[in-house]
Amino acid sequence: MRRLLLISDSPTIPTGYANIVRWFADALYGKRIDVAFGAFQHPGLPLIYRFNGREYPHYGCNPPHRITDAINDFDPDLILHVRDIVAQIPRLFPGAYSVKDQAHGRPVWGWIPVQHETIPWEYVQALHKEYDTILTFTAAGAELLGNCGVVRDRLKPLTPGISPSFAEPEGVVAEGYGREKVPIVMSVGLGHQDRKCFPALMRAYREVQESIDLDFYLHTASLAAFDLREHARMLGVTGHWLFPRGYDPGIGYSEENMAMRYRRALAYVSLGTGEGLDMPLMEAAAMGKVVIYPAEPNRIEVVSDYQGLKMAYQTAPVPRTNNWEHLPDPHSLAQCLLQLRDLVPTTDLGRNYYAEHTWKKCAERFLAIVEDRGL
Repeated sequence: MRRLLLISDSPTIPTGYANIVRWFADALYGKRIDVAFGAFQHPGLPLIYRFNGREYPHYGCNPPHRITDAINDFDPDLILHVRDIVAQIPRLFPGAYSVKDQAHGRPVWGWIPVQHETIPWEYVQALHKEYDTILTFTAAGAELLGNCGVVRDRLKPLTPGISPSFAEPEGVVAEGYGREKVPIVMSVGLGHQDRKCFPALMRAYREVQESIDLDFYLHTASLAAFDLREHARMLGVTGHWLFPRGYDPGIGYSEENMAMRYRRALAYVSLGTGEGLDMPLMEAAAMGKVVIYPAEPNRIEVVSDYQGLKMAYQTAPVPRTNNWEHLPDPHSLAQCLLQLRDLVPTTDLGRNYYAEHTWKKCAERFLAIVEDRGL
């Protein structure tokens, strides 16, 4: 393989998928592989994207039928689609599209998150139709797909790396928010997704607020799927919740800025249900934070080799349109918050975790899979 086309979010924006393809391309530099981006947010003519002193072709794949133009112009040996498979299921995604139908016989691989509950048969059908090889963000995801009926020979786990921006736990710390000497607990998530269960964290803190004084920085919109300020008033926990000023999920914050905010926090709480990876949880572990996460296979795996302080809380299954997801148990989460009275972050163990999850190691594992597949 000498030419790789990454089809995903544009590397110019700060989404999770965009961060993955940006750093993945950077890690492949010097491996004698030409990389190009096919970007769903870009409707225009081909551009040149510059990152870390390097240049990459950047093709507009909006609308998705323009993937054909990117493939014809770049002529890749391999097409890697980095996105949830739901985008290729017409019943579940109004703008559904196919990469395989536009590849003209070229190999197409998917690099995808996999939620932890049983998935609809339509997912399995779409995976078989679209991808010659399926890279899952976790080994737990690969096991679940195999149990659901995906051909196991097509499955290979490949966990993304962590941005170098989160390599140093003791760098510059964010200032100007939170009460002095009061620990901050941080959480990250897109506020318009109701599966980001921020109200459950408020409900948990209500149980222990008389026993521990905490501030919470929620990197999300305060008014979106939930009116979080109103939830705090209803639950009687006002005065403890901080939100980013001028938050816009389409613009976001730089990784360097986010790293400063992690450093300010004592702990990180993972709240989203049905996550296929949880990159912020990995970033928080790399910063040596106390990490609190749901007892679900993907999240357990993500921090399985983190030797720092970590606590898992229990969840309860709830049916949704496409699957079952697990909502946090507020009482179990409250007990985790209560333990923060006596805990201190471990920066050296964060550095160790980062060293095991670099993009260089991810790229090496990817190339080993490519070689094993004969490309």
